[in-house]
Amino acid sequence: MNVTSALSTGVLGLNRGLDGVQKAASDIAGAGKTDTPEEGTGKNLNESLENLVVEKNAVAASTKVVQSVDETLGTLIDIRA
Repeated sequence: MNVTSALSTGVLGLNRGLDGVQKAASDIAGAGKTDTPEEGTGKNLNESLENLVVEKNAVAASTKVVQSVDETLGTLIDIRA
């Protein structure tokens, strides 16, 4: 297992997920308004809430990847010490 690659993948997933959460939150804040920049996104509230849940799950999965890498690296350090 390449620990660096797994860690990079986990962190990338976290960053993408957090960006998605921020976008979904912005869409929720502007839901139902007209599609002008001053008034909001004009997105459907249900769709925005679904996107928020999807991104939340993506962040949770990426967090587990990073935790697994942390545990694996800790085990490798313990074995070498």
